This record gives sequence, C-alpha cells and structure tokens, in this order.
Amino acid sequence: MISFPDSSQVLADLGTKVTAGLVRAVDLAADDLQTYRETYPSWVAQHSERGLANWIHDRLWAHLIAELDGHPGVTLTDGEPTRELTVGVGYRLRVKRHRGDGQVSSYATQTALEFFAQGAQEAFPGFEEVRLTAGYEWNPDARKIGEAVLSLRDGQEDLVWLVPLRSAGEGSATGIVQPVQPATPTPQLPSINVPASGQRESTKDR
Repeated sequence: MISFPDSSQVLADLGTKVTAGLVRAVDLAADDLQTYRETYPSWVAQHSERGLANWIHDRLWAHLIAELDGHPGVTLTDGEPTRELTVGVGYRLRVKRHRGDGQVSSYATQTALEFFAQGAQEAFPGFEEVRLTAGYEWNPDARKIGEAVLSLRDGQEDLVWLVPLRSAGEGSATGIVQPVQPATPTPQLPSINVPASGQRESTKDR
C-alpha cells in the first residue's frame, strides 16, 4: 500500500518561494486573460474551450519561468507538449486546469498515465518521486481563472488531496486542505417536564 505525503509536508518541502511563485503566476495569467478579454472580446468568445485552455497554459508557463527560473533546486523543463517543474529530487509538477470537483483533463498517453500513477516507477530508497498537479480552478460559466491550487492524485481520476494556495503576506503562501465530510448529527437528550411541587400535570402536557 502506497503511503502518500500529507499536504502540509509537501508545502514545507516545496518552500514558500515555489508556492508563492505558483500563486503569483496564476494571478498574472488571470490578469492576462482579463486584458485579452477587454482588448479582443470577440476573439475570446470564439475560442474553443481547448483553445482557450492552451492560451492560458502558455501565459501561465511564461509567468512560472519568470518567477522560478534560476531558483536553487528548481528546474523547469519545456519539452513541448510536456512541460514540467521539478523541485529537489523528490517532487515533479505539471500545470493543469482543475474543475470544481478537483479533476483535470489530459490525453491518456503513456507518459501521462505514468505521471499520474504514484509509485509506478521503481526508485532507490529515499529517492522516491512524488508527482503533483499545480494550476488553477476554472469557472466554466464565467470562463475565468479562479484560485491557485496544488493537488496530489494516484491515477488521473483518483484525487488524494487538493490544496488551495493563498497568499499569506510578503513572499509567502500557505495551503489549507478543505475536505468535504458528511455532517454527524449531535445526539439530543430527552426533554422531561417536571410539574412544580403541589401542582398536577395538565393532560395537554402528556
């Protein structure tokens, strides 16, 4: 059974420079989309969903390069169509659009299947690689970029956790996992009416 790292450990390992860089890159890509929409509204309206996603991906990747290229321990690899960000020897990230349920879209190529399947590649002890999906939440109705997120999944559709990345002061970011859990009803103690001393209980109170 594979043991997955929790989000707090992953964020600590990535460091504030990387997490803050992800947040800023998403924010700048959102600004680019807004400028594009204001300047060429008909072009944006005519984009297919895939075409617009590709345009956003190019802008997001450009901002990631500006934010993180040259940072110690960080390597950006652009082997089109695959673009990856590695941090240290333990983390490899790809940038994806996330739906509201946390799912992402990807062509089922062999490299994509291997990327999403945690533990599929053998590694020496201590050199195991965790593959993460960074990116943003997408509002399909407004066609707008939402919050920067980071997710870990075991297989493309098996989401282990998703972390919204929020700016938390100068040059830092934090992630907070927001699991959806069913509400547990709180048991209620029975209510008993005790008549005052010397009074008879009314029949309507029975």
